Amino acid sequence: MTNNVALKRIVAYLIDYLVITLISSALVYLTFINPRYDQYIETSNAYNEILQSYYDGDVDANELITETQNLSYELNKNGYVYTIGTIIIIFLYYGVFAYFTKGQTLGKKIMGIKIVSNKGKNLKLYNYFIRAFILNGVIMNLVTLIAVCFKESTYLSIYTVSSNFDTILMIILFLMILFYKDGRGLHDILAGTKVIDVRDEANLEVVEETKEKDEVEIIKPKKIKEKERRR
Repeated sequence: MTNNVALKRIVAYLIDYLVITLISSALVYLTFINPRYDQYIETSNAYNEILQSYYDGDVDANELITETQNLSYELNKNGYVYTIGTIIIIFLYYGVFAYFTKGQTLGKKIMGIKIVSNKGKNLKLYNYFIRAFILNGVIMNLVTLIAVCFKESTYLSIYTVSSNFDTILMIILFLMILFYKDGRGLHDILAGTKVIDVRDEANLEVVEETKEKDEVEIIKPKKIKEKERRR
């Protein structure tokens, strides 16, 4: 059952990632929020052109890496507003939205799973924020915002290290979800949460209701016998 939930979690993550990507991409069309919109579009077009040249075979992999690294600095520098917007969207979606839907993002809703407390308590908003901060690329986005404040060479060094860190972190999280004894990732452990199948929760409620009814039926006859003895 744990492996089944783990696989559902991964699929739900991919669905949610797509949702966030679509919403974040829509920010680019809000030209009024970015004072560097023209520079951003110019750099974005240059970035897409070098990618297309690589696909067409006009440049090799080394040239692609060099050019995209140089362009990524300008792209992130001119698009810092979108990076900030993405961070806000992540906290709104994985934090606020999940809080008010009682632990279900769109992906989790589709896959029939939900976030709950590991200790049976009611989750607070900060629990969801902790999960979002660790799992959903907020660290990488924050580092990018800081890195663009430095010169390009420093930015590339910071960006490379943070990118590798983010990749390693994601691998560790997914391995923990798949193979850790209770299927909890580092984000779950720090946030005090776990992810369960909604059907398991429904079955547990039925069992508890049945147990309560059985206890009531056992207690009632005892009370009746005591009254008969008094008579």
